[in-house]
Amino acid sequence: MRRNRSESSGAASVAVGGDVNAPIVTNPQIYINLPEAMAADPSDWPKVNEVDAFSFGVHRARPAIGGPTLPPYILRDADREVARQMKVAAIHGGLVLLVGDSTAGKSRTAFHGIRRCMPDHRVFAPSRGAPLSHLPERIQLSGSGKFLVWLDDLEGFLGADGLSPALLDSLMRLNVAIVATMQDGLFASYSNVRKLGSLQETDHQIGNRLLRAVEPIRVERLWSTGEVDRASRSSDERLVDAVAHSSTYGVAEYLAAGPSLMQSWLGAKCVGGNPRGAILVQVCVDLARAGFGAAVDIEILKELHNRYALDSKLRPEEWSDAVAWATKVRHGVSGLLTPGEYEGTWRAFDYLPDAISRGDGEEESVPEFIREEALNLCPDEDDQWLIGMRSYMAGAAEYAIAAWAPLAENGNGSAASNLVAIAQEMGDLEAAQYWRYLESQDEFHSKTIRVDVSKPLYNAESGKVRVGESRTGELTEIPLHRPGVGVCHGFVFGAPGVGKSNSLNLILLGAFTSAKYLLWLIDWSVEQKHFKALRKGRAADWFSGSDPEGSSKILNAAVDILDKRLQVGGYTDPSPDKPAIILGIEDAHRLFQSDPEARRLCLRILQSGTGGGISLFATLSDLSLESFGGDSQLQREAASNDHARMFMGSHSLPMVRDAERVRSGNPDGDPFG
Repeated sequence: MRRNRSESSGAASVAVGGDVNAPIVTNPQIYINLPEAMAADPSDWPKVNEVDAFSFGVHRARPAIGGPTLPPYILRDADREVARQMKVAAIHGGLVLLVGDSTAGKSRTAFHGIRRCMPDHRVFAPSRGAPLSHLPERIQLSGSGKFLVWLDDLEGFLGADGLSPALLDSLMRLNVAIVATMQDGLFASYSNVRKLGSLQETDHQIGNRLLRAVEPIRVERLWSTGEVDRASRSSDERLVDAVAHSSTYGVAEYLAAGPSLMQSWLGAKCVGGNPRGAILVQVCVDLARAGFGAAVDIEILKELHNRYALDSKLRPEEWSDAVAWATKVRHGVSGLLTPGEYEGTWRAFDYLPDAISRGDGEEESVPEFIREEALNLCPDEDDQWLIGMRSYMAGAAEYAIAAWAPLAENGNGSAASNLVAIAQEMGDLEAAQYWRYLESQDEFHSKTIRVDVSKPLYNAESGKVRVGESRTGELTEIPLHRPGVGVCHGFVFGAPGVGKSNSLNLILLGAFTSAKYLLWLIDWSVEQKHFKALRKGRAADWFSGSDPEGSSKILNAAVDILDKRLQVGGYTDPSPDKPAIILGIEDAHRLFQSDPEARRLCLRILQSGTGGGISLFATLSDLSLESFGGDSQLQREAASNDHARMFMGSHSLPMVRDAERVRSGNPDGDPFG
């Protein structure tokens, strides 16, 4: 294995300034390496009101002649939820997580919320990979005070030595607030693992346990009509220009020069351009798309760029000119490549791989030699996991096996479970048997975890219902509603006998015991038995079996009530006086396949029910178009990240892949471009 100089030692930290890898122009007032910072007294940390936005990893905007460095902050639709969560965290501690695409405005939105809700908190921003387990002791010894830990790009801080559920609990006991950001794709990768692994957990699995208990705040890349309208009232020329392009780009990403950098890269592949520099950027973009997150030594990048086809007719420039072009800071914001923690290491500006994954640029597959090199660069277990997932999603199963096999053989039950699914898809029964044996050696994978229904299933403060527990007793929860936003929807996918009906019943039981929901149930299963306990306990307010007429009455009544509630308003937070209605549908695929009207009504509820207090939770066999009666719009809605999704059984990994493909609008292609 080749060792990359970009590997993080975790030895240095910064007192202020977010991730030292943040793709912004280096500012010596921000990026001051303080090896002794770990021993610094928390009472000496700077206060939030003493720190500027760039210290929190906010992308720089294009400079304005004679104007402020940053455009004025425009209120985002997410600000209401940001304020709610941060006000709670400011007093009681806890984790506030903002997720979204690169340059969606996560850090700026977080910074605005922190300045408004925690101006007097003392803030600490560790460097990526720095150990954090000492923080509770140091904070406790420092005496009284209000403290904030800022973790920009949270994936760089998850793990046994970083932020774990146990550390979060310890910090919360001290009323310490933690505010973090994370890109959408990485959040999905960490939070969508079906099961936990071995007794010696990987950082990825620890991150999975942590993120499954968090209600993230989504900051959208494309701005809403209301956000654009607010921005249009500004006299700042940069905002005026960004609003003019808001139908194509997000305002925040346009301000951060992401599209301009993208065009600089794509336009360089021509005579008189910088074709060699464009290939160098391509190498870094492809490594990121393959799942390798660290910066890479320039000499390794030089070797790799030689393996790409470079047309001599384009008269490529010298290597030194290519490096200078790719690393040159543009628009006062960033280079196409941004420096790593160690001298001579570089990674792609994070907007570029993100945009390619969305299909905004040239959609070419990641070369096989790049996937191989990503594994050879000695990634940590987190990178190995992500490389495996990206490879599997792209149909490169051999590299998924290469990434996950060492993890499985080292006791990672989740990796072994994934390899079972791959072997079954390949028809290799012998390999499937081997990986299933390794999976069975993990005690957590081989036993049933019972839910203690004597304890409250519903958490009134978070709006979530408990559906299970991890090996350490931490909760697995599904959101029923988001306070101040509205009710949630969700789907449980899996073959018969994997427990999806039990999971749906727990969700419905939690809704019933909250006294804030009316249960309207539709059972299209062959057995007609899955809602018997709820019906016997008189929890169901309305029930229909596999009867098209009865199902139609329930769904039409729900939509009629939804229309009236949306006109009146005031149904975002269910209460005993204004209860929400939760529709529970067992084997919904059978209903969708038999009734086009039911498909239309359910789509209406999924798209509009949140603010009107009409919720839908259902079980289905899988995510295939057939399961949705051929309705691709309903299929895409069910696959959306806006809704809770549980994938159960040995086919859960292929279903995660199917969900990505459906969301990408290319159900038969590579969801990562």
